Amino acid sequence: MNELIPDKKAYQLNKRIMAYLAMAMMGIVTVATVVWPGQMAEADSILMAQYLALSGLVGAYFGFSAKSNSSTKIEAKS
Repeated sequence: MNELIPDKKAYQLNKRIMAYLAMAMMGIVTVATVVWPGQMAEADSILMAQYLALSGLVGAYFGFSAKSNSSTKIEAKS
């Protein structure tokens, strides 16, 4: 991880909370779309953009976390 980050635990915790809240928001929107489809039809394009952005955010978090963990393990073996 970057040496410029003073509190790495808080940084990781904040990133994890951000990813979980993004996934929760996607779940809430999904449930709202199923429960009130008539009202959600008006916001169709906005919801698609929101899903794209949130899934990119969550995917980037888990992807970069996995990459940094694998590079840390490789450095430890060397």
